[in-house]
Amino acid sequence: MNAVLTDDEVDILLTAAAHAPSMYNTQPWRFEVHGPVIDVLADEERSLPIADPSGRAARVAIGAAAFNLRVAAAVLGHKSRLAIDPDPARPEVVARLFLDDRTAPVPELGKLYADVSERHTYRGPLLDVPIPRRVQVHLDDAARREGAQLHWLGSTAMSRLAELQRQADAADLADEDRLNERLRWVGGDRSRDGIPEETLGPLPAGTAFVRDLSLGLDSSHRDRIGYEAHPAIAVLSTEDEDGAAWVGAGVALERVLLVATSYDLTASFLNQVLERPADRAGVRELIGGRSWPQIVLRAGYPAQPASHTSRLDWRSSFDQWF
Repeated sequence: MNAVLTDDEVDILLTAAAHAPSMYNTQPWRFEVHGPVIDVLADEERSLPIADPSGRAARVAIGAAAFNLRVAAAVLGHKSRLAIDPDPARPEVVARLFLDDRTAPVPELGKLYADVSERHTYRGPLLDVPIPRRVQVHLDDAARREGAQLHWLGSTAMSRLAELQRQADAADLADEDRLNERLRWVGGDRSRDGIPEETLGPLPAGTAFVRDLSLGLDSSHRDRIGYEAHPAIAVLSTEDEDGAAWVGAGVALERVLLVATSYDLTASFLNQVLERPADRAGVRELIGGRSWPQIVLRAGYPAQPASHTSRLDWRSSFDQWF
């Protein structure tokens, strides 16, 4: 096994990891490189104690970052293995990636590498074009291969989801602490992290399956337009409900998102319905009550161009290199 990674390899690997999605684009991770081993650690300074008190969303994000590491490692020729919570003496180490010797590109994962930097969260309206069934099957398979499941909602379930969304949005508006926390990360001009105003998308002119992260902020100067009536909505769930399952959900989520990007699909999140126990229980009922909802995705073909959110230079999240 190689003793160290080259400078260029580290740059490729950690740049890919930093493209993972995270709640409010907080990027709640740090990295350590120990020879051919990469640790992804939770960054408590980038946690959301009000909106994410259990750390579930942060662990989902770290799982997504770990999957991007695997994809970048594959294109470099490294097979890899992922361990979750590998060191009881260091609980801040959430994921550990072991890289095998560099041989040849690993096609199964490496083919997704081009989609890592192309993937982005799109909050604008979608075209009224259904996702082909064969593409849905590929997305289902992407989730299943990482131990998760996608549940595509029918019209009845979507009506109930709309009720849960309205409840969650109303609760957000009444929660001053939550709004103040969000204000740290959403709106304005942001060049390193958080969600700048230009990526929030237009305001919906009526009821829409979209999360308006500007709730509670001044949005009077943003365009207001109609959104699609029937987007594709999927809930990503896991069989278990613990810290390891949350990381696994992030791994599955990122595989799904990269496969979606390869088909020119975009996605955004309706996760406000998962941030309070009662709402999350309602979503769990929608998918049969036997698995745990971790992510709610709205997917489709974008009707407008969209900007990407910025990412921290990985060096600012880099702790040690041995």
